[in-house]
Amino acid sequence: MKKIGFALLILLCATGFVLLTPLHFFSNVATGQSIPAHWAQYTVEDTVRVPVEAYWTLSSQLNLEDIGSAGKYEDLPKITRTTPVKGDFSQIGHSRRVHFNTNQTLLETIIESKKPTDFAYELSEIELDLKRVANRARGHFQYSSLPNGQTHVRWTYGFDPKNRLAKWLIQRY
Repeated sequence: MKKIGFALLILLCATGFVLLTPLHFFSNVATGQSIPAHWAQYTVEDTVRVPVEAYWTLSSQLNLEDIGSAGKYEDLPKITRTTPVKGDFSQIGHSRRVHFNTNQTLLETIIESKKPTDFAYELSEIELDLKRVANRARGHFQYSSLPNGQTHVRWTYGFDPKNRLAKWLIQRY
C-alpha cells in the first residue's frame, strides 16, 4: 500500500471512507465520470459486508467532525466543524465549509448523487497545503450490490493540478 499522503487523508476524512472500509487496493486507473481524465487520479476499492442500501444510509449519516479527527495523524490538521453554505448537504449543489484546527478551511460541494449507487463531491477554496499543487479535488464513490448482502465500494479521487510539474508530484506521492 502506498503511503497515505496529506491530500489523500483529507479526502478520506472528508468522505468517511476511512472508518467504513479498510484500504486494500490503490491504483491510478482513470475512472470516475465526475473526474476529468487529465487530472491526477487514484482508485480505492473494497467490499463491505453491508447491503448497498444500508451502506448508502450509513455513509450519509456520518459526522464529518468525528471521522475527520480519527486516526493517529499527528502532523495533519483535524476537522473541527462544518458550517452549511448552501442547503443541508443532502443533494446536488449543496455545500458546506470544512474547518480545521489550523484555522484553515475548504469548501465541499455535492456534484453527483444517485441513490444508492453514486456520490461525488468537489473540494474547492482550499486553504490547506494541497493548494500548492492542486486547484481543486474531486471524489466519486460508486456502490455495487453483491451477493450475500455485500457491497463493492469503488472510490476514485482526483486532483486538478496547477501545472505539469504539480501533476507529476501528485502522481508520485
